[in-house]
Amino acid sequence: MEKKEKSNLRVLTHNTYDMHAIWDDQRPFVKETDIGESLGWELKPEGLCKDDSCIPYTPLNDPDSGYVDFLDITNTLGFSNVLDVELGLAAVDTFSLLRSSALKDRKAPNIELPDVDGQLHSLSEWSDKKKLLVAFSSW
Repeated sequence: MEKKEKSNLRVLTHNTYDMHAIWDDQRPFVKETDIGESLGWELKPEGLCKDDSCIPYTPLNDPDSGYVDFLDITNTLGFSNVLDVELGLAAVDTFSLLRSSALKDRKAPNIELPDVDGQLHSLSEWSDKKKLLVAFSSW
């Protein structure tokens, strides 16, 4: 693979991560260690792993280069992503699988949210009861 341009890539997930990228045909290749920090999955010989779970994965590039195709990894993990090449910005939805599963199963994940007094409550407290969740923002 011929490396064309070196620059930074800013990745927005649950946090913001700035990493060095090598761009080839408008695809960012990042260090393997940056995948673990930004996406929470590690590249191991058995594939992409998180805790005890692994998804088979074979890098598209030379595995000895230390760089991996960022978009290929997010697609393999089933994450939705948007890439702006000019800005060097990638937004990755690491919760897309959870949402699609919730829509398919028609079951909301057991999230915890504070009430107006700051007391945490989980959705499972009201199982078998109808619920209305109102979300708003000041911006």
